[in-house]
Amino acid sequence: MPRVESFNRDTVLDGAMQVFWKHGFNGTSMQQLVEATGLNRSSLYNSFGDKMALYQAALKQYAGITQHQLQQAIQQAKNPLEALRNIFLTFLPEIVRENKGCMGMSCKNEMAGELSIKRFLEHNQSQTLQLFEKLIQSGQDQQVINKEQSAQNYAWHVYNSFQGYRMTGILVKDENILRGIIDNSLKNLE
Repeated sequence: MPRVESFNRDTVLDGAMQVFWKHGFNGTSMQQLVEATGLNRSSLYNSFGDKMALYQAALKQYAGITQHQLQQAIQQAKNPLEALRNIFLTFLPEIVRENKGCMGMSCKNEMAGELSIKRFLEHNQSQTLQLFEKLIQSGQDQQVINKEQSAQNYAWHVYNSFQGYRMTGILVKDENILRGIIDNSLKNLE
């Protein structure tokens, strides 16, 4: 008879996610994962498979959390341009408090050569670009975003700016500088 999991999967994945986020895939030991999750090695292997499978599950958890944050930022906005600004501002407290940057970008840097990870990253990038393009097209239709460039071109600009902003925030903790980056990133759209 198969054993029934007697732990909260989201809690375990959150613990693993924090360790992978801080140390990366290659810098994370199984002992660190045991300590962070509260599960022994055999339970981790039985529940998630190998370290790579646990990493992939943690990445999916991270992506789900990020998508939820993006949706909340959009729902709180009066218009699409404000929604884009809210997206940047949503991550400002996290950037100022922590030195981890974006787990997805760290993953790109370390693991993009791994085919299954690359596919995940490409899918995540595509979803984010589609979200930005949809917002920008809506903003252009509402005349709060200019039509000097296509919604697709602007989506790539915002995506690149958003990633750069989060990467810069690893070392720069000055909120005024970070807010200036947000302003300059979105100024082209006005």
